[in-house]
Amino acid sequence: MALRKSSEIPKDAVAFADEGDAALYIWDIVYEWDKLSQTWALRFGPMILGGINAMCGLTINKYYRHRFKLGPYGYLSSAIPICLMPGILTTLFHNYLISTDMLLMKSKSCPICYETKAAAIQSGFGLAYPLLLGSTAALLFANRYSSFRVPELTEGPKVMLKFLTKHTKPFTGTLIYMAAIQVAASSILTYFEMRNSFKLRHELLEIEKKLLQERGEELNNEIIN
Repeated sequence: MALRKSSEIPKDAVAFADEGDAALYIWDIVYEWDKLSQTWALRFGPMILGGINAMCGLTINKYYRHRFKLGPYGYLSSAIPICLMPGILTTLFHNYLISTDMLLMKSKSCPICYETKAAAIQSGFGLAYPLLLGSTAALLFANRYSSFRVPELTEGPKVMLKFLTKHTKPFTGTLIYMAAIQVAASSILTYFEMRNSFKLRHELLEIEKKLLQERGEELNNEIIN
């Protein structure tokens, strides 16, 4: 019933061809588990974190568009990669690198290691990625639609960086606030994911133990009879 390493697999256990099959098996158990209180963080944690990063991407995109007076110009072209993609990528990467890793015990990471890794994923896709893409897209659209005077690309990267730094400075307080929310949310949800994972593994081992006891009793009864 419970997943175990190859050296611990009983003779009558179900074997998996690869890691993907094992991951599908354990996630099926998570989503079909009847006690939501024991699996809620594993089920919804990655999506919640993805939603937070989508909102952060939306905030960053909105700031730069307002800063460079873009109005409706190129809104969809910037909204999809800057708002939707951070949410999708955060969900996928957290699910694979954190949640699935916990359930399969792929690595010997400690709780702090998981939380640090989760915070890095959260900050990378929710802050660094939309900040870089949002500022660059706003510059390109501002130059294309002449909505704001921006440096020419031929002036060099130093001039562009100085220009962006100047216009990002008023937004620094909001960025720090978002970073704090991302780190706190990823740490808290990862902690509850670990609790869910430990509880689920304990429950599976208890079920397996009970089944083995029942099978042993049946065999004893057959031998006696």
